[in-house]
Amino acid sequence: MSNEVVVGLHLYQHDASITTYDIYTKELKYLKFERISGIKHQACLNSLDWIPYLKHLGYQEKDVNYIFLASVSDILNYDHSVFIKHFVNLKYRPTLVDHHVCHHLSTFSENSLIIDGIGSQEEFITVFKNNHQIEKIYCDGNDRPLGKELQKLWLRFGFVQKNDLTAQFPPDYSGHTMALSAFGKNHSQRLIQGMNMFFQYAKDYEKEDNWQNDYVTSLHYYWYEKFNKILTKHFNYDDEIYVSGGVGHNIIVNTLLKKKFKNIKPTPHCGDEGISIGALVYGLEKVIGYYDYKFNFSKIFQYDENLGFASELTIHKTAKYLSEGKIILWCQGNGEMGPRALGNRSILCDPGKANAKEILNDKIKKRIWFRPYGASVTLDSYEKYFEMHYESPYMLFQAKVKDCEKFKSITHHDGTCRIQTVDKSKSYFYNLLKEFEKLSGYPLLINTSCNAPGKPIVGTKEQALTMFTNSKADILVLGDTIHANN
Repeated sequence: MSNEVVVGLHLYQHDASITTYDIYTKELKYLKFERISGIKHQACLNSLDWIPYLKHLGYQEKDVNYIFLASVSDILNYDHSVFIKHFVNLKYRPTLVDHHVCHHLSTFSENSLIIDGIGSQEEFITVFKNNHQIEKIYCDGNDRPLGKELQKLWLRFGFVQKNDLTAQFPPDYSGHTMALSAFGKNHSQRLIQGMNMFFQYAKDYEKEDNWQNDYVTSLHYYWYEKFNKILTKHFNYDDEIYVSGGVGHNIIVNTLLKKKFKNIKPTPHCGDEGISIGALVYGLEKVIGYYDYKFNFSKIFQYDENLGFASELTIHKTAKYLSEGKIILWCQGNGEMGPRALGNRSILCDPGKANAKEILNDKIKKRIWFRPYGASVTLDSYEKYFEMHYESPYMLFQAKVKDCEKFKSITHHDGTCRIQTVDKSKSYFYNLLKEFEKLSGYPLLINTSCNAPGKPIVGTKEQALTMFTNSKADILVLGDTIHANN
């Protein structure tokens, strides 16, 4: 039996990825290119640079029958004639798919709110209901996308670091800037009243003490109020609504919207890394007319390198190391989709250690002082430690920490923490949390992504070993193998 492979692609700007589906074997493979190249936010500046990644997935060009390419705002800057000529023998001409349609289809749902930093042309908010596009909102000169504005603020505030300036592809600063919101006060009504000055850094506003933090806080509430208004127009409190687009990673907005719509669900691959999946789904459904598949993004992993899984004995030893205050690089199976460390490519340590944040920054992460760390906790215990009454499997919501004094290292300035709830389906990580609980009294760990500054999350065994060798981490757990730094 020969292959009949459908390819979804996102190539340009940043965070390139490929998703393939073999109609005969019903096998889906997903890969963000940076996990193999080691270049953070890797893009394909040449329209054929993705072909080696196809080979990494185990396919040859002759296996490909359909290609669907997610579009971007500056798509016209790229010459597609080379691309089209190269794949002239496909069953169907390579097809461009609207950027926001790709975001929507990547949610595998009927209802979605797409909030994008750039998007398609000047469109940055799109609402889909019952799989129909029902509203588009465009930039009007004043209302610039939240993510894009936070990106600019990081530069304006002068927080750019040396390794950022030498990066091949622009870093995503918006999540960094978001952390300042915890230090500010909400003046969103004032911003609404002075919309002409809103994005022009009004001189009278800059003269005030703490203006930077207040401005970031106000931006978040201003946009939350706009998003809430949009959703209220189309949906009810109980409706299931998925969020995609880069702003879907904004935990402040997500948490505020959760109070208004109980079933709002940001996807783990909100950003452009996920739109190759949407391009694939578009092809399967709209062009090929093939519906004999069932995707679940909670079960889609990187096709980087399967590192194996920790045994019961290894989990026990790892928990003991954690209870002794060790910093652990924890690498299991294949990497997950999205930018969050969710237990497969994580750096772990004890949140009860008061100076754990400072140690992590000093030894490995080198983060600016005000950026917090998230935490992973078992699903059956999270309400004991956090003021939260819903699951957060992808670390996309924040909650108040009940014992801020005990868990200083995960408590942000406003008393919150970004939370991942871990259930038994992720047995190797869940079991580690439970084993750690036996020693510490709490099934709770600091969890941050396993990457060095300026580098992507590790994908392969070689990358994990290199990072461990060059870092000051104490232990590397690579599948079922434990490595120790002397």
